[in-house]
Amino acid sequence: MSDQAQLVAMAGAAAAALVAEMTKDGWASMRAAVARFFGHGGEGEQERQLRRLDADQAQVSEVSDEELVDRWKRRFLTLAEDFPAAVQDLAALAASRPEDASSLPRQNAVGNQGSVVQIGRDNSGDVQTGRE
Repeated sequence: MSDQAQLVAMAGAAAAALVAEMTKDGWASMRAAVARFFGHGGEGEQERQLRRLDADQAQVSEVSDEELVDRWKRRFLTLAEDFPAAVQDLAALAASRPEDASSLPRQNAVGNQGSVVQIGRDNSGDVQTGRE
């Protein structure tokens, strides 16, 4: 994967993490991490982006997650391209994405006969041996 493609993927992951935290208790720590990231662009840039962030967070229920992710992905990408030193903070934001239940591995075994071995988390199902 090219450096640009990696940067785009990282910006997307960071934006998704940001939007996921907008309605949660951990919002203050995510906001502080975003402030650190935009601080690479100087105090004026940091303040401008934090105003935008606060406005988006205030209207999070009125704007689709996809739109917010796209918006912040572009903002993250622009600053990271202009200030390469910010990439490390962007990587930290991208890595902070919490796992939600829909992204966890799931395995189901229903209506099978014989032995079943399940490895991993969130396994569900039953084994039908033909005996009542």
